[in-house]
Amino acid sequence: MATRSRALLGKGQDQGFTLIELLIVILIVGILAAVATPLYLGYVKDAKTAEAKAIAGSLWTAAQSNAMARCDNNTDVKDAYPKAGFAADGTTSPARWTVTQAISNLKVTCATGALTPDATVFEIDGVAADVSFIKVQLVYNSGNTPPSKLRCDTGGGFVDC
Repeated sequence: MATRSRALLGKGQDQGFTLIELLIVILIVGILAAVATPLYLGYVKDAKTAEAKAIAGSLWTAAQSNAMARCDNNTDVKDAYPKAGFAADGTTSPARWTVTQAISNLKVTCATGALTPDATVFEIDGVAADVSFIKVQLVYNSGNTPPSKLRCDTGGGFVDC
């Protein structure tokens, strides 16, 4: 039996990897890690920004709904907090996001369906440590197409997102 295993393994020589082979493998793993880490961090940042945009979309839908229900009358964006999943003080539960700015005179004209005023309707800021660098604004301008735009700031100033 021992002679058969020696024949397969090659005359009793020790088997294993050479130092060069191990260094090449370590080099390849290091290159893969160097390329993958920035990509992963970018995906995480995009996912956190998408969370903020989803929350902003929820608040915008609720605010429009309230404004349409009270057409020709001003409505406060703060009245939409419960529908959008915010507490009365404008924070989410758990406390990851807070509304830092909200207009109180959003109005839908019954005859035309037009919204007024042209302004920043609200701003949502990240308050948890992992999202504190994110801010999202909803800006409404009836002269633009589309009239409502989300603007995001992840550290470099507000840009369309």
